[in-house]
Amino acid sequence: MPATPDPQAAEAALRARLRDQPGNAMAWQQLAGLLAQGNRHAEAVGAFAQALAAGASAAALATPYALSLSALARHGEAVAVVAPVQARKPKDFALANLLGVLLKRAGRLDEALAMLEAARKLEPRSLSPWQNIGNTLELKGDYAGAAASFAGGLKIEPRNAELWRLHGRCLRALGDHAGARASLEKAFALEPRDRDAAALLASMLVEMKEPERALAVIERARAARPGDQAADVLAGRLQLQLGRTADAMATLERAIAANPGDLNANLALARLHGDGNRRAANEALKRAVAANPHSWEAAEALMESLSRSRYDDEVAHLEEAYRIGCGLLEKHPDRMARLARGLRTVFQRVMDEDRLAATGPVRALLPHWLAEGRHSAVHYELGQVETLQDRIDIVEWHRAWGRRASAKIAPVTLPAMPAIATGRKLRIGFMSSDLRNHPVSYFALPLIELHDPDKVEVFCYSFYEGERDRVQEIMERRAAGFRWWPRKPDAQVAEGIAQDGLDILFELGGSTAMNKLEVMAHRPARIGASWLAYPHSAGLEQIDYVLVDPYIKPEDPRLLIEQPFEMPESWVVLGRLGFNDQPIHDGLPEERNNCITFGTANNPYKFTTACLDAWAAVLRAVPGSRFLFVRPEASGMAFMDNARIAFARRNVDPTRLDFVGVRGKHLPYYNTLDIALDSLPHVGGTTTCEALWMGVPTISLVGAGFPERLAYSNLSNAGVGDLAAFSVEEYVAKAEALARDRARRRELRHGLRPMIRRNPLGQQQRFVDLFYAKAAEVASR
Repeated sequence: MPATPDPQAAEAALRARLRDQPGNAMAWQQLAGLLAQGNRHAEAVGAFAQALAAGASAAALATPYALSLSALARHGEAVAVVAPVQARKPKDFALANLLGVLLKRAGRLDEALAMLEAARKLEPRSLSPWQNIGNTLELKGDYAGAAASFAGGLKIEPRNAELWRLHGRCLRALGDHAGARASLEKAFALEPRDRDAAALLASMLVEMKEPERALAVIERARAARPGDQAADVLAGRLQLQLGRTADAMATLERAIAANPGDLNANLALARLHGDGNRRAANEALKRAVAANPHSWEAAEALMESLSRSRYDDEVAHLEEAYRIGCGLLEKHPDRMARLARGLRTVFQRVMDEDRLAATGPVRALLPHWLAEGRHSAVHYELGQVETLQDRIDIVEWHRAWGRRASAKIAPVTLPAMPAIATGRKLRIGFMSSDLRNHPVSYFALPLIELHDPDKVEVFCYSFYEGERDRVQEIMERRAAGFRWWPRKPDAQVAEGIAQDGLDILFELGGSTAMNKLEVMAHRPARIGASWLAYPHSAGLEQIDYVLVDPYIKPEDPRLLIEQPFEMPESWVVLGRLGFNDQPIHDGLPEERNNCITFGTANNPYKFTTACLDAWAAVLRAVPGSRFLFVRPEASGMAFMDNARIAFARRNVDPTRLDFVGVRGKHLPYYNTLDIALDSLPHVGGTTTCEALWMGVPTISLVGAGFPERLAYSNLSNAGVGDLAAFSVEEYVAKAEALARDRARRRELRHGLRPMIRRNPLGQQQRFVDLFYAKAAEVASR
């Protein structure tokens, strides 16, 4: 039996030959192949290039050279190597199939599909193109087409467990739970060692309220892979789904103690910690990345977690998230639809317009987010609209999401309650993870503190995972019941709420962190309503009403799913929590700075292209003026660099920009602003109220949709509705005119706060009485 060649000796011999014969194409080719076999792809690429330069055949080297380039995430270069060879050999199945895969990896999905179709026609009985086409269609969000392609492959290989799993995954994305379950059961029966099939099947069974069957799947997976801790990780994930958080924590920590770098265990542990303990979540994810440096899942999860981290140095976390995001964008263009949500959040937060655009148009991403059930993904995209049809499409996306989310949910049984007409007290609930020191409570607290307990019973439901604070303590004292249920499963939350016999349940959080929007699909109260944190129809048809006022209510009824719970004046009132006696400085900022200072404290996800265009137009219209960003992100180099680039490309000198990085203690900085410029088309809400409270007039553009009209309500209910504009041209003109009107700005600087107190925006008891009168009216229908 011949001895196995020693790779080190073979490499040494080849390198020695090349020292003597540097133009030896065959030696370079052999060295490149040897390096590629050893996964030394960077060196292999250099050797392939040398072989070609020495005269080696491009056709012979195309496949191994391209695969090494692709292994280095240099997918575009890999395509360039194979494409001309394939063009000369259009009947070569292997080249067509390879080129299709490389185009897919390069993110050129339409070209990939065309090439893979060509490969399938060349060899229709070959499984590979069927599977590759399915994978590509799935990346495009065409789950029906992908499922059909995988089904075609299964006709060729009916016992292919991987294809059954992929088929089941697509059917699940389409909402075909019965079909998905059947395919996943087939996959698992054929290959019980397939961790992904076991995980998908167990998760589906929990959703279908069959936890015992899910446990049986995990036990079978454990038996199929004795000694493999993957089943333990699955058990931990199942315990988490079932709300057994302590058990899940213990299970996952045992798995990590045995294998600190286990990818799935660390991912699951990070999800378990979540916003309640971002430090621990990041520690788990950094372990996962260190042990699995090529895992895009680990990198994506760490990026998203760092972007949400508020402990220690928030900006440093964001800068690290941005670095990871730039790498993911470069290395994984084929995964763009899957990565887009996290990437877009990071790129929005640092104002990177170019990389944000590279993630693709929102309309192309919406089908993916619908299939994945990612309601939260759309929250940051409500301003990415231009036409009325764009706005209607977003509403219909929410409706489709709601129908899919509620399809597998049965309503809970509500207790019998006497009619309101019998004279019993009105029972109102407020549900949010933000019933604490948070902007949501700035507006919700008056309804809890100032209601008449002889007429109304108020119940609160919080899912906050942090520590109790003084605001929660106040609410606990004033409410008839305060249910604090962090990490409790939705079904159990719904059952608990139902026992309180509510007339109306207001959800205040939408899909914001730690909230439980899908609880509303269980109909835990006789009437469901939405208010505050999600300025749009949430999508669930079990939410009967959304709170609006005459200014916020869209004129086009197609822009709301729910019935309007229409307040007669204002949709909010300024409570004592966020709007205190913060001092307003004497004089005007213009007089102290010798120039007009515009600015914003709005969230950067609202800084759309149209918004930046309008702000730049204002600065061009007011020579010598400056613009101040007051944001937590604003002290980061990425944010400052990208903001300067954005304004420079709009013909505004970037030295006219100023930055203050602050979170939670930003009110004093309104003393440095002459005029606040609202974001558009998604306007500010809390920030507009804060600016007005600090005597800073705000220019806002009124649009067609709910999220485009919040500031219109605030301005009108403060007595300065004339600051609302109805076109971008009017927005710029009003800003320019106000910059010239020093007398009015001086009047407003110390006059706005008293004006607010005289108007609906500042009259707490008036708002509370109107709210509960409206609630009684609705509950009596």
